[in-house]
Amino acid sequence: MKILILSQYWHPENGVPQRRWTWLSRILVDAGHEVTVIAPPPHYQRKVELRQWWSERQYSSSFESDPGPSGERIIRSGFVPSGASLTQRIMNQATVALGALWVVLKRPGVLKGYRPDLVIGTVPALPTAVVAGLSARILKCPYVIDLRDAWPDLLDQSEEWNKSTGKRSLRERILTKGPFQVLSAGTRLALHKVLKGAAGLSVTSSHLQCDLCERPEIQTRGNAPKIVTVRNVFPPETDYRAEQVDEGPCGELKVLYAGTLGRAQNLANAVEAARLAEEAGVRIHLRLVGAGAAREALTETARATDTNVSIEGRQPADKLDDYYEWADTALVHLTDWEPLKRAVPSKTYELMVARLHISGVVKGEAADIIRSRRAGDVVPPDDPRALADLWIALARDRSRLTITGDGPEWVKQEREEIAPPRLLELVEEVGGR
Repeated sequence: MKILILSQYWHPENGVPQRRWTWLSRILVDAGHEVTVIAPPPHYQRKVELRQWWSERQYSSSFESDPGPSGERIIRSGFVPSGASLTQRIMNQATVALGALWVVLKRPGVLKGYRPDLVIGTVPALPTAVVAGLSARILKCPYVIDLRDAWPDLLDQSEEWNKSTGKRSLRERILTKGPFQVLSAGTRLALHKVLKGAAGLSVTSSHLQCDLCERPEIQTRGNAPKIVTVRNVFPPETDYRAEQVDEGPCGELKVLYAGTLGRAQNLANAVEAARLAEEAGVRIHLRLVGAGAAREALTETARATDTNVSIEGRQPADKLDDYYEWADTALVHLTDWEPLKRAVPSKTYELMVARLHISGVVKGEAADIIRSRRAGDVVPPDDPRALADLWIALARDRSRLTITGDGPEWVKQEREEIAPPRLLELVEEVGGR
C-alpha cells in the first residue's frame, strides 16, 4: 500500500512527534508499505533567520526527495519561520499546511503521477488536519488523522493559554478581543468536519478514544471512523536504568523536569512547591531542562524566589542519562485543564522504563497509569502545597523513591505487542476501502 503522511515535524528533528513517527514509519515499512512524507525542513525549536530562510529558498517546496531513517522518502514543503507567540505559531502552521497542499496539487518532480492509497495527517498543527482531508479528496483516497492531543477541546482553554507565559503582547491582546474567537470557532467546526469525515483516527490515550467514540459531532450512524489507541511508547534514546536509590542526605531532594516549558505545563507551580518545601526545612534542588513559551516567565519567577532552581537549555533525548543519574525523582507535570485528563505525556513512559521515581502532577489517564503501575506518586495539578508535601515526605523517607512496579514490562508490551498490530490493522482496513 502507498501511504502519504502530512506532518508539521519530521526527522532529523528529535522531538516527541518526530520520534513517534520515525517509530511508526518503521512499523509500516517493515510490513511492506511504501511511505512518502510531506514535511517542512527542520525548524522546530530552532531560530531560523529570515536571511537564511530566503537564501535557501525554504519558502518553496522541493521537487526532490530525501531518504528517511525508517525507509520513508521525504518531500520538503515550504514554510514561514515561527516564533514563540501564538500568532507567529499559527502563521507558521498555516504556511506549512499550504506548502503541503501545493505539493499535493502539483505533485512535482519525484511525485509526478503519484497516487497514494491512504493519506495520514498528524495533529497538533491543526491546519495539517484540514489539508489531510483536502488532500484525500484531491487524491481520491481515504484518510486517517493521528490526533496526539485532546483537540478541539483544548480550544476551550484559550483564555488560559498565556497564564504561564507572563504578560501578553499588545498584538495578542487585540486579537483575542474578537478575531481569535472567530478563528477558534472556525477551527473547531473545521476540525469536527475533518474528524467526522476520516476513515480512521489514531489517538495516544484510551480516555480520548472513549470520548471520541461518544461524540455525536464526530460519529455518524453507519459511517463512524475507526478509532484506535497507539500510545507514545516509541523506544527511548536513553539507556539509563535506576537501581535502588541510595540514602543520600536526609531532608534534601533532587527533582528533575526534562521536557517542554510550555503553556500546558504551568511549571511555576513546581517552583512555588519548592519554595514551600524550603520553608518547611527541606532543601529542594529543582532542575528544569527544556525549551518553550514559558521559559522566560519561569526564569523571572525562579529569580524572585529564594529557592535552588536552575533552568537549563533543551537537551537531545540521547543525552539525558547524566540528568537521570543525578535525579531522585522526575516531574511529569500538566496544568489543570479539563482536556488534559485525556492526555498522557510521553515522558511518563520513558521514566517508567528508566525506573526513575515519578512525581506526577496530573489527573485522568496519566495519573491512573502512574498509580496502577506503581511508578511513583501523584498529586493534583495547580496545587503547590500538595506537591511540596509530597517532596517533603520523599525527602524524609527515601525508601519511597525505589520503584518496584511493572512499568518497564508494561511499556515494552505496549511497544512491541500492542501498538504495531493496532496501527497496521487501522491502515490496512481503512486503506482497503
